[in-house]
Amino acid sequence: MLAQSFSQIGSIRENNQDYLLIDPELRLAIIADGQGTAGKTLAEQTAAAMHQRLHEIAPVTGGDENLYRLSEAYELACQTVSRPGEPRCGIAAAWISRGTVAVFATGTCRLLISTPDNSEWREQREFALPAGNGMAMLLVSEGAAAALSSLQLQPALNGMLAQNYVESFTAFANQTTAVYDGDDCSAILLKLDQADLTAGTPHEIELFEHYNRSYSCKLWVPLSIAGCVGLAALAGASKLKPLINRIKN
Repeated sequence: MLAQSFSQIGSIRENNQDYLLIDPELRLAIIADGQGTAGKTLAEQTAAAMHQRLHEIAPVTGGDENLYRLSEAYELACQTVSRPGEPRCGIAAAWISRGTVAVFATGTCRLLISTPDNSEWREQREFALPAGNGMAMLLVSEGAAAALSSLQLQPALNGMLAQNYVESFTAFANQTTAVYDGDDCSAILLKLDQADLTAGTPHEIELFEHYNRSYSCKLWVPLSIAGCVGLAALAGASKLKPLINRIKN
């Protein structure tokens, strides 16, 4: 998975309330757009909680569950970091695992996707589809989303689907802040390659470690139980042997 990103503070804020998280190993990307006076902290905590949840359940999540698990991670994160009645953090997230791409966007964040058989950007809010070599995804926060309709950005957007996507993404970053200089502007560009098509397939040892953690059962516990049972059986047999000999006599 190839990833490019940028995040720039807008002119209406004193600090950047966008938070970007990219985990190449888990193949997860999140833009969290905080709201309110503690928006920066809210964005960081929401993204971190989602990341932790998906990292924990990834070994036992099938590809057909990716979208549900992604949206579930967001709901659980909001319940953890937001109080009832308070504004939630807007997010745009993409997760690639076991041959399936799941994308999820809320609030004013937006997510665009392009497949190899249709080289045009299409917006998605909550969607899952098979991963494909050459697939591209663009995650944007509220500030960058406000500039997407500008004709000035179209050459850069189209260029991100071509071979010169690195230069085009840099141009997109510069032009976005030039077109819209209000809210914080952030974006993540993801390009999938062949290795992403089989990413996330767990090994047996990973499954064992997952259940070992989930049920707090260390390896020595069942071994100790088996040993105790064996010793008890031997002790019982040694006590029965004299009785059996007396019966025979």
